[in-house]
Amino acid sequence: MTTASMRPRILIVDDEAAHMQALCATLRNHDFDTTGFVSGTAALEALRPAGFDVLLTDLMMPGMDGIALVQAARAVDPDLACIVMTGEGTIASAVRAMKVGALDYIIKPFKVSTIMPVLGRALETRALRMANAALEQRLREHAAELHAVNQDLDQARRAAERANEEKTAFLSNMSHELRTPLNAIIGFAQILASDKFPASPPEKKVFSQHILQSGKHLLTLINEILDLAKIEAGSMSLTLETMPLTVLLQECQSMFEPLAACRGITLRFPAPPGVTVQADSTRLKQVMINLLSNAIKYNREGGTVVLDCLAGAPGRLRLAVHDSGTGLDLEQQQSLFQPFNRLGQEASGAEGTGIGLVLTKRLVEAMQGEIGVSSVPGVGSTFWIELPLGLGAAADKRFALLPPVAGSAGAGANSSGVNTGSGYGSNVGNLSSSSSASGTGSPHGSGAPQPGVDSDSHPTIGHPAGRQSALPEPPRQEEPPQQAAQQEAHYPPYLPATAASRSS
Repeated sequence: MTTASMRPRILIVDDEAAHMQALCATLRNHDFDTTGFVSGTAALEALRPAGFDVLLTDLMMPGMDGIALVQAARAVDPDLACIVMTGEGTIASAVRAMKVGALDYIIKPFKVSTIMPVLGRALETRALRMANAALEQRLREHAAELHAVNQDLDQARRAAERANEEKTAFLSNMSHELRTPLNAIIGFAQILASDKFPASPPEKKVFSQHILQSGKHLLTLINEILDLAKIEAGSMSLTLETMPLTVLLQECQSMFEPLAACRGITLRFPAPPGVTVQADSTRLKQVMINLLSNAIKYNREGGTVVLDCLAGAPGRLRLAVHDSGTGLDLEQQQSLFQPFNRLGQEASGAEGTGIGLVLTKRLVEAMQGEIGVSSVPGVGSTFWIELPLGLGAAADKRFALLPPVAGSAGAGANSSGVNTGSGYGSNVGNLSSSSSASGTGSPHGSGAPQPGVDSDSHPTIGHPAGRQSALPEPPRQEEPPQQAAQQEAHYPPYLPATAASRSS
């Protein structure tokens, strides 16, 4: 390559050694760096490792002639300026050489004054070729960068359009969910305030409890929406610390045992594991409340809920909640964690906001964990979370005693698993929703409501007299003893959260 501080390098090829040496010596005296060869093959070998600016070659040579040398040299260095030296009788051949890549030709014999302008044009042409090649390379790079930027912009545009559509759908669903309890509050309040609808004190108490129920549901919905908005905006403050699981599990057990007993559901918790995890204690409790309340709410009468504490992936601990509900098919599992999507549970009578598990997923991910589900339709589901172990917990002997995540024949070949969420939308921290499927806590039910448990149905305005506080449950189908025994044989646990349910 020629630079301002280097002399131009010229490769001279002529089968007449005397002529070649004389030309080399003459051009050296004019500030050129010359190298000469008597054969095209030798010159081509020298051209490959060392760069030259100009090739000055004789046309008629034995072996590789000037035309073949020009073609081969241009293949090695496309920017090389090639000049052909020829006699008067071979001008037509020189023109043919120019057609294959030679820049110019000069007729022998020639004077130095004749060749110097030709060499000057050749050097200028080479400089222009190199500049054009560099410019074309920059243009290609800029075009590639522009294409990449356009692709990024197109992806960002599509993402913005999807986000706008999701926002529109979210606001539409949210407005509907907000209106439902508000209409109930306003309707029953109008009945209480109206003189046209006489009501006895017991009926007024029922209406008041419906107003309270709807108010709590509305407050829960608003709190969950606000929490979800904080997470999406990155403004939720989490304090990740090493916390023991024993106290948390004991609190959850004492909290949900009365709710499970209302529906005859057996609640099984593991022995205190004594290990620690890295999590925010308040938010982890919120997550466990949501998973356990769903397992009870969407379970069958007389079913079972099992909480397992397992050794998950290296350095992580898994908490798995098994239920014996209806389970989820593959299509339902693909729709998990969609806001306000309760997968047809709206008609079940079980109250829920539809964003509880969306919030749960965001909270688990914010605590550097992951959440997943495995399910068998007609048998039940397992929702699990995995969190990092607390500092030093991996070396704790108690952690080594925990059972690992493993497969089970009880899951069968029909089990399926995804690493994203649940088909149920439920209230986080709202225990009233945990008993809603049972109809307990109704003023017309047997006994007083459990603490923190309220009737769950939203009333139909205009029918105050004799109105039940909860929707009637569908007729319960008694299971044949053999079928019930088969389902019970799956416990404990009938559906473990297997490694296959985790996405890699």
